Amino acid sequence: MGHREESSGRGRGLWFPLALAGLAIGIFLPPRVLHANEYRKTSHYKVRLFSVGTLSINARFGDIEIRGWNEPYVEVRAVKLVRAGSRAKAQKLYAMIHVRIEGRDKFVRLDTLYPPRRLWRPFHGESRLTVNYHIRMPYDSKLVLECVDGDVTVHGVTGRENLMVNYGDVEISIPSIDHLRSLNAHSWLGYVQADFNGMEQDDAGFAKRLRFWNPMGKQDITVRVHFGAILVYDEL
Repeated sequence: MGHREESSGRGRGLWFPLALAGLAIGIFLPPRVLHANEYRKTSHYKVRLFSVGTLSINARFGDIEIRGWNEPYVEVRAVKLVRAGSRAKAQKLYAMIHVRIEGRDKFVRLDTLYPPRRLWRPFHGESRLTVNYHIRMPYDSKLVLECVDGDVTVHGVTGRENLMVNYGDVEISIPSIDHLRSLNAHSWLGYVQADFNGMEQDDAGFAKRLRFWNPMGKQDITVRVHFGAILVYDEL
């Protein structure tokens, strides 16, 4: 497994078609830090993963971009983004969040580790600590992902996908519709859109679903979003 880091000194907003969704997020998410600059520190990781294996991702705050490729390993670019009043304070914040990647060959797990939460102020300071991921993985491996707050995009993956996001949009491109067996996607409050041969849907509101079934296919995709959009389309 390879690892190297580089430092440097974006704001991300979730998009929803419903004003009510924006209100809900304003209630539940911690406030942004005011009067702070953004600083970045980038780390690179590389670990072997076979096509029969599984990549498991557990993240808290940050966007995640995943692309499938024809290589037998996972490559990760992790960008720590912190909000601080100075570069010296940013260095201290970098040390509070850790990227951990474990396993190889048949199973690889990627975790974002934050400081333990205090019972009396569980979300204090967390809005200042973000890790954005840019990931390449074997296109036919399985993908399991959990994210608290962030937008997720998946391109060129033909293995099973199981995605769970609390706050954020999920965008999936399907490399082969003939290869897709099932799509089971649900947004508790948000927007769903499917645009590919055999399924066209565009809807917004509470408890919106996307369902597709092709008994001749092999790929299964499951998506669960609490607040946010689910967009699924043909990659071609």
